[in-house]
Amino acid sequence: MKILKISLIFLFILGLTNLGHAQKLNCQRTLDLRYPTKTFKIDQLSRSAACYTGRKYEFILPLNQKYDYRLMFYASPVFNNDMKFTILDQNTGEKVMELKGESETGNKGTCVLKDYFDDGTGASVHPFFDFFPQSSTTLRIIIDITSIEQEAPATKGYIPPEVRQKGCVTVFIQYKEKEGGW
Repeated sequence: MKILKISLIFLFILGLTNLGHAQKLNCQRTLDLRYPTKTFKIDQLSRSAACYTGRKYEFILPLNQKYDYRLMFYASPVFNNDMKFTILDQNTGEKVMELKGESETGNKGTCVLKDYFDDGTGASVHPFFDFFPQSSTTLRIIIDITSIEQEAPATKGYIPPEVRQKGCVTVFIQYKEKEGGW
């Protein structure tokens, strides 16, 4: 009987330990679940990383002139799409794009993370951004995740500590050879 009790306690503790591991983020898994759009291939530079609210992240993406590229962005629900995406051409310093994770309208070209309804296909579509480089260049993608503010208690002069939430942000890159050569 003692052995049975000890075994049950051991299994209970083991179960709690495994539960803790199950709650860890597996950002690579969120990337592995993505499939390329028809005619595109997945670029090995695609990344998914654990990120925190209230921080900025940068991602450098070299583009080759002989390919067309499609970029898609995904983020964990914990961020509530409250982030800003800025893409700069590192060679020219030109701002290529600056959009929010979610906009009021949710229409194509107004946000990065919120799906929109495509009248042509009659389906919901995740936003994507196509790049057709005329020469090889490098993009600098800046992802600015808004911090989550706590409500301040009635105590005058008290500034609550910043709350940091952790989630995955995925930069999904696809490519295909240019039509008609380069």
